[in-house]
Amino acid sequence: MNNSPAGNDYLRLHFIIAIFGFTIILGQLTQTSSLGVVLWRTILAISGIFVIALIKKTQLLISWKVALPVMGIGAILALHWVCFFGSAKVSNISVSLVCLSTTSFFTSFLEPLMLKKKKLSGIEVFLGLFVVIGMYFVFRFEGHYSFGITIGLIGAVLASLFGILNARIASRHTPLLNMFYQMSGALVGSILFIPFFFFFSRQSLSIMPTGYDWLWLTILALGCTVYPYLELVLLFRKFSAYFVSLSVNMEPVYGIILAYLIFGDKERMTTGFYIGGVLILVSVLLFPVLQRMKTRDGKK
Repeated sequence: MNNSPAGNDYLRLHFIIAIFGFTIILGQLTQTSSLGVVLWRTILAISGIFVIALIKKTQLLISWKVALPVMGIGAILALHWVCFFGSAKVSNISVSLVCLSTTSFFTSFLEPLMLKKKKLSGIEVFLGLFVVIGMYFVFRFEGHYSFGITIGLIGAVLASLFGILNARIASRHTPLLNMFYQMSGALVGSILFIPFFFFFSRQSLSIMPTGYDWLWLTILALGCTVYPYLELVLLFRKFSAYFVSLSVNMEPVYGIILAYLIFGDKERMTTGFYIGGVLILVSVLLFPVLQRMKTRDGKK
């Protein structure tokens, strides 16, 4: 059996990445708060996973000792989503997505600290300077969005933390089981976060969807959460983890393009903002390339 990727596999991969970029647009279309978006996204996603498990006759019950760490990681994911959607709601989509693109930067520093398996490399420090300069431009030219930028950066740190922890346990369970308990943890985390959201957020505590919100949230939960996650697992059988990780860095680019096409001038930013965004994206895209070149040189 040939597992090498075909032309349509590349299209599938970038279609999935474009879907990831589309999630923030759906969140922005709803009238509910960012916490409400995350709360109902997880409820609807859990419902979808449960139906799939029934159809496939997949057992979802595991011991609490095994489930709790997965649910804890899901709670971190929920807080990341609250910040991700919240950043867009108090600023705009472009700001939130540029902040999201700093996730790899934070991972390069957090992973050595958490896993204690490698030292910080010169490449990471060098490219980290690009990110810092890029964020300077973003803050400098879009200072009126400083609150949204701050929330977005907190969300990027949480996304980094989620990725590091998830990588350690992802292979222990089937994708469906892993996703079920992560979404369950995200739901619990969302509920526990309500009091903090009420006191610290600048958004109204609008939890219940109305009208078309139900449509956007259903698409978000099933079409942009359950489907792409399970599809990405299949694509990992065709592509290396390196190639997929590199490709997923295109999510902010696709998201910003889609946001501009849908919302128009509302998403138009200053030239300085785009200079900062490009610097961040260049550092993100260069990191795995330079890292691989360094590894190859070390083997010679």
